[in-house]
Amino acid sequence: MAIKHNEKWSGEKRALKKIQMHFVFKEHLNKRIRHEAADENINPSDVIRKIAGLPYQRIQRPRIGLSFNQQDLEYLAERYGMDSSDEKGIKQRVSEEVDFYYKSK
Repeated sequence: MAIKHNEKWSGEKRALKKIQMHFVFKEHLNKRIRHEAADENINPSDVIRKIAGLPYQRIQRPRIGLSFNQQDLEYLAERYGMDSSDEKGIKQRVSEEVDFYYKSK
């Protein structure tokens, strides 16, 4: 009986064959790369791929991830008058606060 390969993991196998390289640029280049990435709605690493003539993709769902420890959640809950277990509500309030911050500038 032949072993059936799971298609779900074929992409993972390809990813394992990739080589990851980390680049260190001077601060002014890092800023320019990040600004260009934001202006073009791509990741900073994709700016480098673009410059090097490699294929890249535009960000489909731009998002910013934050990590909160328990003290962060407790602080935000107290600040917003909420329960620290209401992560969805805290997320909503932080989003509203960021939106207000940039609208008021």
